[in-house]
Amino acid sequence: MASATNPLRGANINFVAVARLSDRTVVAYTSHGASVEMSGVRAVLDPSQMSSVEANKHYNFASNGLAWHIESDGAMWIYLAITGTTYPLRHAAGLLQDLRQTFAPKADKGLNARGEGVLNGDLQGKFARLCAQYDDLANVDQLHATLAKVETVKIVMQDSIELALANCVSLEAIDQKADELQSQAGMFKTRAKKLRSQMWWKKCKMQLLIAFVVIAIIGVLIVIIMAYTGQFDKDKKKK
Repeated sequence: MASATNPLRGANINFVAVARLSDRTVVAYTSHGASVEMSGVRAVLDPSQMSSVEANKHYNFASNGLAWHIESDGAMWIYLAITGTTYPLRHAAGLLQDLRQTFAPKADKGLNARGEGVLNGDLQGKFARLCAQYDDLANVDQLHATLAKVETVKIVMQDSIELALANCVSLEAIDQKADELQSQAGMFKTRAKKLRSQMWWKKCKMQLLIAFVVIAIIGVLIVIIMAYTGQFDKDKKKK
C-alpha cells in the first residue's frame, strides 16, 4: 500500500488522481496537505492487486490511517481519492464525481499520453481547488444541501413541464375531438335535410296515391249506383 503522511492535522482530503484503466498509468494527480509516494499508488492500482474495477462501483479501504476511495467509468478511467478515515463516504463519492467532471475535458488528450503526471500542467490547479473545496466539510455540506435543493427544484420544474405538456396534448386531443364532432354534426345536418326532402316527396306521392284511389273508388261507386238505379237503361230508351 502507498504510504502517506499528513502534516496538516485534521485535513480531510490528501490526494486525488486519475489513471488509465488499460495500463493503470496515473496521467494526472495532486497532493493536498500530504506527501504521497507514487510507488504506493501504482502498487494499489496494479492489476495484480486490483484485477478488475466495476463501472460506477465505489471501492474504499483504510491503510496507514488514511482512507482510499476508488471508482471507474468501466471503459477508460479510474478515479482515486485519499482522505481521512473519518471523512464521510457520501462526500468522498461526491468528490470522485466532481473529479470525473473536472477531468472530462482532457480525457481525450490523456488517452494516448505517455508518462506519469503528463496532464498535471493542465489539471493540477483544478484538482487542487477541488481538494480545497471538499476539505471544508461545512462548505461541502452546505454545497450538497444547495445542490439537493436545486435538484428538487429541477424535478418539480420537470414534473410541471411534463404536466403542462400532458395538458397541451389533452387540449389538442379535445380540440381534435371537437372538430371531428363538428364535422360529423355538419354531415348529420346535411343528411337530415336530404332525408327530410325525401320524406316530403314520399308523403306527397302517398297523398296523390290516396287521392287517386279515393277518386277511383268514388267513380266506381257512381257507376254502380247509376247502373243499379237504371240510369243507363233510361239513357238507352231516350235514344
